Amino acid sequence: MRQISDRWAVELNGSEVDQNAWRLLLKPPFDPFVEEIKDELGDFLALRSSAFDGIATSAEVHQTAKQIFATLNVAMAMHADTDPVTNGAVVEFLLEGGTRKDLYLELTGIPIQGRAGIVDIITRDSKGRAVAPPPVPSRAQLWMRAAELAPEIGGVLRYLRGKPGWIELYKAYEALHGRLNGGISKNEEERFRRTANSEERHHPSDKHKPHRRPMEIWEARALVTQWVSAAIDDILTKNP
Repeated sequence: MRQISDRWAVELNGSEVDQNAWRLLLKPPFDPFVEEIKDELGDFLALRSSAFDGIATSAEVHQTAKQIFATLNVAMAMHADTDPVTNGAVVEFLLEGGTRKDLYLELTGIPIQGRAGIVDIITRDSKGRAVAPPPVPSRAQLWMRAAELAPEIGGVLRYLRGKPGWIELYKAYEALHGRLNGGISKNEEERFRRTANSEERHHPSDKHKPHRRPMEIWEARALVTQWVSAAIDDILTKNP
């Protein structure tokens, strides 16, 4: 496990519900994790990551964080139905104590959606005392580890942001091709490929005749999601 940077963190920007989901599913000591930080302006949540270790400037941290948040938002949306949380101020932990924030303006809107959020379940023993379960990484943290082990997985997850279209789905498929596909049949793979390469789709070509039963976009999203999930599980199994 790589070392978590003791110098840098990045503030979370997003709804309270989504930030709380990040706090509950991204816990230390696993990478990355969310930490509550207290300063003179009040408490806030920030992301700590090994990807920030060794970086010299806050500007570099900000650029690194943009890619981490883009990947992590997809993992969190798939596992916790969260809306995007964006990277806010870069937080530097000073040697003399305390923190300093460097602000960077991002022209990115955050959709607002009413949801109940995630419940933090407390286990109690026979006498009613809270029992802390042994720490385990969340699925989102495991997916981030897979993206670190196989960088193309991070690219695939970023293609799947929001509601990806045929271009993004086909790029994700190209990146995944050759990896474990979760039992997707050759017929379904061909149906996806021929649909994506026909009419007004990804790469229109006379060489590829339209499939007799073209795939709907929601089916294509489910197929690629199934493929990337299987690929990630395979990577994690081979790298315990």
